[in-house]
Amino acid sequence: MNVKSSSWRHFIGIWLGLIVTLLTPAVAAAGEFDHGLLWKIDKPGLAPSYLFGTMHSEDPAVVRLPPAVKQAFDQADAVTLEVVLDPTSLLAMTGAFMLADGSRLQAHVGDSLYRASVKALAGYGMPELMVERMKPWAVAVTLMTPPTRTGTVLDLSLYEQAVAAGKPVDGLETPLEQLAVFDDLSAREQRVLLENALAHLEEVPRELTRLKAAYLARDLARLVELSDASMASLSAADARTARRFNEKLIVERNRRMAERMQTRLRPGRRFIAVGALHLPGEQGLLKLLSRRGYRVSAVY
Repeated sequence: MNVKSSSWRHFIGIWLGLIVTLLTPAVAAAGEFDHGLLWKIDKPGLAPSYLFGTMHSEDPAVVRLPPAVKQAFDQADAVTLEVVLDPTSLLAMTGAFMLADGSRLQAHVGDSLYRASVKALAGYGMPELMVERMKPWAVAVTLMTPPTRTGTVLDLSLYEQAVAAGKPVDGLETPLEQLAVFDDLSAREQRVLLENALAHLEEVPRELTRLKAAYLARDLARLVELSDASMASLSAADARTARRFNEKLIVERNRRMAERMQTRLRPGRRFIAVGALHLPGEQGLLKLLSRRGYRVSAVY
């Protein structure tokens, strides 16, 4: 599979957008880590590494690396992303989106929600033959990001630049680890998620515009505020489901990523990029790393 194919970029754009941009309710930001996207991570005896917060957007203003970030990237010996964005990851992700038991979406959500889903996903270029095989949560999270045009979101751009420069690239997670939380949802919870997504389709572009403005201002506290606000409707519809997302999509993943970062940070000279909402807060990566004895300082 050609990594530059339009289908690859289309699904990567959807996938990366859903994981952090709209679905992730973050823990309130701590004052010392509420501003900045690029952070120097060092400890006595270790060469420094850099942790960069990304936004899963294809906007050129986001994709274009600021000079300080470009310098840290260029000087790194290796690059670590949330996941390795290669064709194998794409295949795993697309497979995880589909019903594997031979059933159809309509049987899980009923005729009304099914027809609304088919109509909404037509705007993403998805035919009904594809939609009918998707899991309810997969339809919901797809609708929580607008259709992509180029598919070259920041994370994918970093991957391609690293490969072009001959830098080793690895991931802190696998695609199936990232998506497992959705498969763990009950049928009722998946239906609630889909109903909520369909009810708020018109709000997605406005929310993304506000998130992008906060990101470009490097305002992590504002990103958290906007993320929490975007989840308010789901919390109102089903507080238990919202709490599970918070625990599994942020808290558990942050702990896992912080632990797996250790082997990357020991050699030093590593450029690590994760969604910006993983950085702040008492359970954020910056705080977790500082508790492990690392000196964490804002660069940009």
